[in-house]
Amino acid sequence: MKNKRAVFLDRDGVLMEDTNYVGQLDRVGIISAAFTALKRLQQAGYKLLVVTNQSGVGRGFFTRQDVEVVHAHLDKLFDAHGVRIDRYYVCPHHPDDNCDCRKPKPKSLRDAAKEFDLDLSRCFMIGDRPSDINTGHNAGTQTILVLTGAGAETLAESKTKPDHVAKDMNAAADWILA
Repeated sequence: MKNKRAVFLDRDGVLMEDTNYVGQLDRVGIISAAFTALKRLQQAGYKLLVVTNQSGVGRGFFTRQDVEVVHAHLDKLFDAHGVRIDRYYVCPHHPDDNCDCRKPKPKSLRDAAKEFDLDLSRCFMIGDRPSDINTGHNAGTQTILVLTGAGAETLAESKTKPDHVAKDMNAAADWILA
């Protein structure tokens, strides 16, 4: 019986500053609220799963290995705060490739549900862009738009409606844990 829960997290603009096509460590900056929020969610028993479109690989701006180096660096930064990211799901494709793993398609969330025995209806997708919220809707999770990254712009301009809007990751964690 699937009863495990997870929080799916967009990377750029949610966990770290969105500095546009991040393939180098010197462009990694964690949004400070992410440390506390993820620790609280992890302590409450949620799996922490990052789902990220990295079209910079498909565009030739950096390699898949560069993305893995960034993720290893993130792991080190989060580990220093007692947080463990359980898995990264990366779409390295160009948007024109029409792959199955690029958000807003829900393949990564469905793959995670099989891998971690998750009940997607008890999970959350947190993001700052319409593609993040639509991914959650398409997979059957609850959705939270954070106002970090492109979140404020998404809220003002998008027809996409999340289940909840939060100032940052700490506010998102408050809503999940309430």
